[in-house]
Amino acid sequence: MRIVNLTTSLAVALLLPACGGASSEEPSQLALHSGELSSTPASSLAASSDPEPRAVGSWSLTGELTSARSGHTATLLSSGRVLVVSGTTAEVFNPYTNVSVATGAPTWARTQHTATRLESGNVLVAGGWIGKFPLYWRHTAEVYDKAKGTWSSGDSMSVPRGNHTATLLESGKVLVVGGDTTDGSQPEAPLQTDSVDLYDPATNTWSPAASLFMPRAGHTATLLYSGKVLVTGGRFLDWVLQDAQVYDPDTDDWSMPAPMPRTRTGHVAVRLNSGKVMVLGGGHDEVDFYDPYNSRTPWTTGASLPSGGSVLSATRLYSGEVLVTHATGQASLYDPATDAWLSAGTLTAPLAAHAATLLHTGQVLVTGGSSGGAVTTVQRYTR
Repeated sequence: MRIVNLTTSLAVALLLPACGGASSEEPSQLALHSGELSSTPASSLAASSDPEPRAVGSWSLTGELTSARSGHTATLLSSGRVLVVSGTTAEVFNPYTNVSVATGAPTWARTQHTATRLESGNVLVAGGWIGKFPLYWRHTAEVYDKAKGTWSSGDSMSVPRGNHTATLLESGKVLVVGGDTTDGSQPEAPLQTDSVDLYDPATNTWSPAASLFMPRAGHTATLLYSGKVLVTGGRFLDWVLQDAQVYDPDTDDWSMPAPMPRTRTGHVAVRLNSGKVMVLGGGHDEVDFYDPYNSRTPWTTGASLPSGGSVLSATRLYSGEVLVTHATGQASLYDPATDAWLSAGTLTAPLAAHAATLLHTGQVLVTGGSSGGAVTTVQRYTR
């Protein structure tokens, strides 16, 4: 892990203080979580002539997981089923029968990891939280065999990490960037790493790639149509980052376009059909767009999203629209053609740390999350 001088880094990035083996794919049913109702005295109600916004699309409860999960990963398999991984267990949810069954248990327990479907259809799971002295974060990785429902381990990453990103490149390799880590001297105090690793599924090995300009975690990484990877924001120590960096796998180097209009961490990013990258969340209602074809002014700001700071996921639908889910339980739909937001209804409850997965059917599956504790809920959105 390279040590970065913060004084020098300030000249590079714009920073502001932070504010604040079993069967693999076999086919269970559902618990509704009731909330408390509160009443308001009639005298305090004010009549409104404005019609209530009409939601587009609909949500439906569609089964339950075998285990309550939060901070997990949910990866679409080539069969159309969804591999869900966290802690010491994994399961496969079948969206055609709405049944989930346990599959082979991972070799190592982990959360806050990444899961990437490889070109083979198998799934690479890397890093994550251990919660035990002296490392706290894992440097191990393992591959899920979709046909056998089993896991195999191999080479490890150069450093332990979690809250990192993993991007499948056009070469079939996986680019793993940054993340929280520890140096062993103060394991309880997470540091961020500038380390970048490349996983080669042909050899099941890792190799180092060019390091970031600055360490970070809580950032995003988005594959561009050019094959390059855009990394935005994140956090470094007590700072929230505003910069953007672009990785070129052909030359194994980084370049730095203009910074984002605002600092972000814990945000989301999604590539649109136009090739632009939509960046939202991370404490802001404003929505920014990165245009890789405009080197002069690559960043523009579009229509703001109310409660945008609570965004947890952004999923591009087959239509080109983007479904956004919030920790508040709200859902929103963005139309790139009109730069407008529509209500997309509400989830069953406010759910932090859930996962959203685009299904082969074009629906979006939302699994698990936390609502005063991890839940087993599975629900789906139909446009």
